[in-house]
Amino acid sequence: MADLSPRLRGDRRSGASTDGRGRRSDRAQLLLVGALALAVLFVALALLLNTAIYTGNLATREAGVDSPSALGYVSEVRTAGGEAIRSVNYRNNSSHAALNASLGATMRLWDDAAGHHRAVVGDGADADVVGVTNGTRIQQDDAGRNYTSESGAANWTVADGSDLSGLRSLRLTVDQTFLASGPGGDVFRLDVASDAGTRTVSVYTNGGDPEVRVSENGSVTATCAPGSVTGDTFVIDVANSSVGGASCPGLAVVEAVGDDLEVSYANGDVAGGAYTMVVDEPQSDLAVSGLASPGSGSPYWTDALYAADLRVTYRTPNLDYEARIEVVPE
Repeated sequence: MADLSPRLRGDRRSGASTDGRGRRSDRAQLLLVGALALAVLFVALALLLNTAIYTGNLATREAGVDSPSALGYVSEVRTAGGEAIRSVNYRNNSSHAALNASLGATMRLWDDAAGHHRAVVGDGADADVVGVTNGTRIQQDDAGRNYTSESGAANWTVADGSDLSGLRSLRLTVDQTFLASGPGGDVFRLDVASDAGTRTVSVYTNGGDPEVRVSENGSVTATCAPGSVTGDTFVIDVANSSVGGASCPGLAVVEAVGDDLEVSYANGDVAGGAYTMVVDEPQSDLAVSGLASPGSGSPYWTDALYAADLRVTYRTPNLDYEARIEVVPE
C-alpha cells in the first residue's frame, strides 16, 4: 500500500543542510591549514632576515675594528711621501734617475721606522714606491732680478707642451719696488692657460700699496692685498692660496688646470724677485726657450719629481687592507 503520509519540508532542508555543513567544514580546514603554513613561512623568513642583518652588522663591526689605524697609516704615508718628494727635489736635481733612486731610498728608511712602530702593537704596515711622474722645476733664485726671460724678453712663455697638464708649488717672492701702478695699464701678469680656461694673476701697486688680482677668462674673481710686507717683499703662495700670509681663496683656481697647458709672463720687466714652480713633464718634452740650463743663468730649469704613486698595505688579524695612492706635494 502506498505511503500517503506527508513529508515534512524540514526533512528535506535537514538533508540539504547536512551536506552544506560538510563542504563548509572542509573549506574551513583548508583555510586553517593554509594560514598555518603561511604563518610558518613568515616566521622562517623573519628568522632568516634577522640572521642576515645580525651577520652583516657583525661583519661590519669586525671589519671596522682596525680601519681607523689603517686610514691613519695611509694619511701618514701621504704626508711622508710629499715631504720626501720635496726633500729629494731640493737635495738632488742631477737627473730623474738619481731623483727616483733617492726617493725610493728615503721612503724605505721611513717605511722601516714606521713599520717597526706598527709592529709593536702587532700590526703589519708597508709602503712602497711603485711609480713616479717625472717633471721639471722652473726657478729664479736672484731676488734682485726682474721677471723677464733669460734673454730679457718681457713677454715670454715660461713652459709649454702638448702633453703638459700639471702645475704645482707655484710661489712668487715679489719685490714691490719693481711693480708698476695699476690695476690698469701695463702691469705684470702671470697667465695659466689650458683647456680648463685661462687664469690670470696680475700684480701691481694701488695707491702705493701692493695688490694681487685674479681673473678667470678675463673676468675679475678676486682682489687681495698682502697680509704683511717685509723689507719691500711679500710672497704670493698659489699652493696655499695666500698673499703675504693672508688668505686669498681666489688663487686656488690657478693650479686647477687641464690639458694643453701653457704658463706665460706678460710685462715681466715691471715685477721682480724669486719664484719657483713644478710642471708634470720633463724638460725634453717642453718648450722652455726662455730658461737657462742648470747652472748657466737665470731663470733656469732643473729635473724634478712631480708626483709619486705609493702602494700601501696594512694587515691585522681582522683586516687585510691594500690601496694605491698618488702623492702630489703642494
